[in-house]
Amino acid sequence: MKPGVEKETVSDPKHSSDEIVADIRNAIVGGTLALGSPVTEPWIAEKYGISRTLVREVIMRLISEGYLERKPYHSASVRKFSSKDVQDILEARELLEVFAAQRAVGARREQRVALQRALDEYLAAMDSGNVARSAVAHRDLHVAMVGMSGNVRLMKQEERLMVDSSLVVAVIDARRDDVEKMKSVHADLARAFLDADAELSARLVREHLYMVDQAAHEEFSHQGD
Repeated sequence: MKPGVEKETVSDPKHSSDEIVADIRNAIVGGTLALGSPVTEPWIAEKYGISRTLVREVIMRLISEGYLERKPYHSASVRKFSSKDVQDILEARELLEVFAAQRAVGARREQRVALQRALDEYLAAMDSGNVARSAVAHRDLHVAMVGMSGNVRLMKQEERLMVDSSLVVAVIDARRDDVEKMKSVHADLARAFLDADAELSARLVREHLYMVDQAAHEEFSHQGD
């Protein structure tokens, strides 16, 4: 039965929804479940021996985390991206993050505290090796950077963009054993925002997004547009 994570991975019905979500998430990030693969309710129910209600909970969680998508009248599937999709996402993020870098000089204390906390959690999450925690922490860190602009609407836009790009980043991170590099890049970026160094912040934003774009191109270009 499709898709192709081996049935033996998790077959114990006593496994919680958290464990099943983590198993499917790791299969996606690790490449066992290819981008675009169908993830049907019958397949999950048979593989994990769980009820339809729990199956739907698992699917909805993976959709909300950005790992799956479901079009009307279709089963859920692993999200996939064309090079144009990735380019559009990263261009929109650049506009928001560079603008926030320019406005960071006027950030209030609570916005600076929120960014520092988000950075601390990101570093801890990356050290933990927990894919889900790292993905959430990564989103929160970039949203907190945009929060330095003081514009709540822009923060909401950044959050949506980060949901869109979460799978791209997760796949890149998982396949390029460079945790320390990514920690260093994000720490330097967040600290530039905290120092209200607009020029350095904008430069680091562009460098970071360019790096993501190049890595994404290597991973996803075979899918075509």
